[in-house]
Amino acid sequence: MASWEIIIKTPQQIENIRKSGEYLTELLYLIKDNCKAGVSLFELEDIAQDFMDQNNLKWAFKWYNWFPTNLCLSVNDCAVHGIPDDYVLKNGDLLKVDCGVIYNKWISDSAFAIVIGGEMANPLAHELTMTTKKALDLALEKVWPWKYIYEFSKEVYNIVKNDWFDIIKNLTWHGVWVKVHEKPSIYNRPHPDGKKIKFQPWMVVCFEPITSIESDEVKLKDNDRNLYCKKWDLWSHWEYMVLITDDWYEILSGIQ
Repeated sequence: MASWEIIIKTPQQIENIRKSGEYLTELLYLIKDNCKAGVSLFELEDIAQDFMDQNNLKWAFKWYNWFPTNLCLSVNDCAVHGIPDDYVLKNGDLLKVDCGVIYNKWISDSAFAIVIGGEMANPLAHELTMTTKKALDLALEKVWPWKYIYEFSKEVYNIVKNDWFDIIKNLTWHGVWVKVHEKPSIYNRPHPDGKKIKFQPWMVVCFEPITSIESDEVKLKDNDRNLYCKKWDLWSHWEYMVLITDDWYEILSGIQ
């Protein structure tokens, strides 16, 4: 399969993915309500596990490519794939929460960012996070059936750069189905591959702008999972799982 080929879902598959997304969105709001100073990353992981157990759901992330936990919790300069530990959140931290669940074998995947203690606890982190969400929300206006994916990527990139922030250039958004990452795999910046791929009805994709104060690359530090901004600056992340419909799109999961 070429890198730009995509997997079209059936109506029944879409219904299962939609239900998975409903559970995930409920979970994300639950986690968000508990993102407070004095709470450890382990505690957030436990809250998520309790929710999954109560709803007879399975995790999409745990042991996927040997990732050891259910949530990705990335703090401050940790870009993605943060492994929950005993770190205790404090006011001013920029926390990124990425989560996936499996309902009836179908996967949903979404993420959000939050400044612990609110906007005034870290105004720059809050501004970065709001730009990231704004880029995602506004770029969705470029999502139409049979329109090139390139237009979405370019719009995300321009919005972030116009606000004087940067895009992590080597991290991408992706399709989702019975695996966490399906084709297509697309950059959050203008890239030639985006001119080979068109949005098609009944495809499901996870749009996720990944931004930073000034870094455009990530690197490893403590282990082979946590990725950090190259310049050790703050980064942010926001992700919706989206269905392309016959005439526009539908957000299936994520904090809007």
